[in-house]
Amino acid sequence: MSREYENDGALHAKLIEEVLSHYPDKAAKRRKKHLNVAKSGNEAGGESEVLSECDVKSNIKSIPGVMTIRGCAYAGSKGVVWGPVKDMVHISHGPVGCGQYS
Repeated sequence: MSREYENDGALHAKLIEEVLSHYPDKAAKRRKKHLNVAKSGNEAGGESEVLSECDVKSNIKSIPGVMTIRGCAYAGSKGVVWGPVKDMVHISHGPVGCGQYS
């Protein structure tokens, strides 16, 4: 294995497109916003230029049924979320986001 690394942006873009081709259309559209090839420091015009154009959104609600750090696969499913009950203590079973839905 060589120690010399060459940032081949075209190859990486091709790999991203190959990965996205296996997703359903709706999921691929969402995932494409989060996958991008970063420029090397030499390609960037100045220090203020962004090296990557990834669309990171970290302050949005989790999608029910999608496993994330904030939610779980059961979030939003019938039988797990019963709505607020005022005369009892609620116990969440795991991730932080579970308490948000219950």
